[in-house]
Parts: sequence; structure tokens; C-alpha cells
Amino acid sequence: MNKVYRSKVDTWLGLILGGTPVALVFVAWKLVHAPVPGRWLLVIPVVLLGVCLPLSILIATTYRITDEFLVIRSGLLKWEISLHEISHVAPTNEPTSGPALSTDRIRIEYGPRKSVLVSPVNKEEFLHDLRTLGVPRA
Repeated sequence: MNKVYRSKVDTWLGLILGGTPVALVFVAWKLVHAPVPGRWLLVIPVVLLGVCLPLSILIATTYRITDEFLVIRSGLLKWEISLHEISHVAPTNEPTSGPALSTDRIRIEYGPRKSVLVSPVNKEEFLHDLRTLGVPRA
């Protein structure tokens, strides 16, 4: 199996992650045209951090299930979890931080007291695929 699931995106979070880059492009444009010495030293970090990072999270938050691993990508971050390490999987609305762009989440517990939150668009299919591969309580 090699199946990729995109993250479900809550409207409010999509607006923040999509709107922030738009606002920062406007700020960068103003900086480029301002008579400020070293303005490029300000513009480059604004564009890299304020535009590229939120867009990479919005566009590239995915969950890939292979025969051996659950690979989670969110922006520049990557988790590679062995399916054999997963001890419990359960739906949750937990608001803590994680590579989930929706509050309609799944909590995945693995290894010694580790957990991660995901929010695949098709939650039931995601859970079914994990069960098919022998993940307990998926």
C-alpha cells in the first residue's frame, strides 16, 4: 500500500494560512519601495518565513500510509512512524498543536508515550487503511 491523504482544512485556519502571505507580500512590497537602508535584509526573511512557511503548511500537509510506515509531512517537518509502534488510534477534537489543519482530528499514540494529531479529509478511509495493515484500535 502507498496511499496519500491530504489534511482537512478548517475555514478559519485556511484563511489565516492563506491570508497571512497575502498581507506580508503587501508589507514586503512597501518595504522594497521604502527609502530604508538595508531594506532587502528585512524583505527576504519576511518573504521566506511569512509567505513560504504558511503556504507550505497549507499545501503540503499530508499523511502517507505505506506497508510499514505512516509518514506525516507538514511544511518543513516530517514524522516517520513505524506501523508496529502505533499502540492506539482514536478520533479527537483535541486543540493542541500538531500537523492537523482541522479540529476534526485523529490522535495516534506510538512508541514510549508519544502521540501526534492528524486530520485526513477522509477520516474513515484513513482509519480503515490503518486497520487493514494491523494497527490496533484504528
